[in-house]
Amino acid sequence: MSTRVNVRIQNMTNETVECTNISCAQLTGLSVGDKIKPNFTTAYSSTSNDRIFVQFRGDKSNITYSLAMTCPKLSDNSATGYGNSGLQPYSSSGTPANFEFYLGENDDANWGNGSSIYYGPTYGDCS
Repeated sequence: MSTRVNVRIQNMTNETVECTNISCAQLTGLSVGDKIKPNFTTAYSSTSNDRIFVQFRGDKSNITYSLAMTCPKLSDNSATGYGNSGLQPYSSSGTPANFEFYLGENDDANWGNGSSIYYGPTYGDCS
């Protein structure tokens, strides 16, 4: 199978974040319980064209960072950050889809629109 999604996650916070949830589809190399230290960048991929939802939680603040992404076969690439997950602008076409999140920063893009903010799906909505 070929890669459908590449995602880079940079922890811009001043605390370690831990992955607390992965829903709908998986990211290769990421498991619940994995941690990202401050100012550290990780990269993952997926061969799924389904939606992928991932949550991280700060170890001191308990702030939750929620991410969603997909590279479907019959519609546009989409991703969203819920709050301060730091989604960066992305291309709505092309395979694999490439997404970047800067945890702790403002979102600069959203679901179905790689360069502006508007509402995306409810976290965990696999449909």
